[in-house]
Amino acid sequence: MRAAIILAAICLAACTPDFEASSDVRDLRVLAVQAEPPEAQFDATTADPVDLHVLAVDPRTAAPITLHAAICAPTDSHRCDEGPFITRDLGTRPLSTTLLIPPEFVALAQADDDLKGLGGIRVQYSFSVDHGDGSGTVYGSKVLLYSPRGGTPNQNPAIASVQLSREGLKLGEPVARGETLQLPQNVEIGLRPTVTDASIESYVTTDLRGNPVSLKEQPRYSFFVAPGAEVDRDTADEPLEGVMAPPDGLSRITLHSAPGTLWIVVRDGRGGESWVTFPLELTP
Repeated sequence: MRAAIILAAICLAACTPDFEASSDVRDLRVLAVQAEPPEAQFDATTADPVDLHVLAVDPRTAAPITLHAAICAPTDSHRCDEGPFITRDLGTRPLSTTLLIPPEFVALAQADDDLKGLGGIRVQYSFSVDHGDGSGTVYGSKVLLYSPRGGTPNQNPAIASVQLSREGLKLGEPVARGETLQLPQNVEIGLRPTVTDASIESYVTTDLRGNPVSLKEQPRYSFFVAPGAEVDRDTADEPLEGVMAPPDGLSRITLHSAPGTLWIVVRDGRGGESWVTFPLELTP
């Protein structure tokens, strides 16, 4: 019996598939979706337009990416394919587009909401992306938040720069968004993203008892790399106020071959998100 247990344990260890990390981008992927503003406002006659930006990438090819979208009330499947609530097919859209939802559609979403709009009314933007050549389809969604006109709406966080480090020591000045990261080959380098001063907001929300609650955002980062590089941590939280960040960064990257690409996505936990894209090169 003991031998059988040992053999079973060996089989489990040997037969477990070697799954790729979620940070490894090797084919068509949707990495993030930004709504600007992340909290739109509405009244009985108008709803604010929302600019939508989908970060869909495919390191295998430069072929164009086609997006097909629809809107509906939030669903468990994250697709507009279930429930009695009305769905509107938006057809083919660019990866960056402006969405103008009629206020009556927001009212229908409120009627379908179990909380009846407590904390905002949510409309789901669901989409699929492909290359139009039958090579595969990827699905994504973004819940858009609408609040009654007035008050202070949420803003998207923004990454200003990333500080590189090695073995706890800083490497030069922070690298601003849009610049190229030059990294040594096969050496682990720390990454410490820094958001703008306005990115970490204090806000007041309402709990289920109707009481106001004061909170402060804690951004979370997601790291993605194209083939030729790897990161040791897929996600990391911004350290709490008064807590020092780890000296080796919030994640570490190793560049094996170039050129490459690093994407860092930041989310504020309230629907706000943005990203930076860094080309990767080997140091001369």
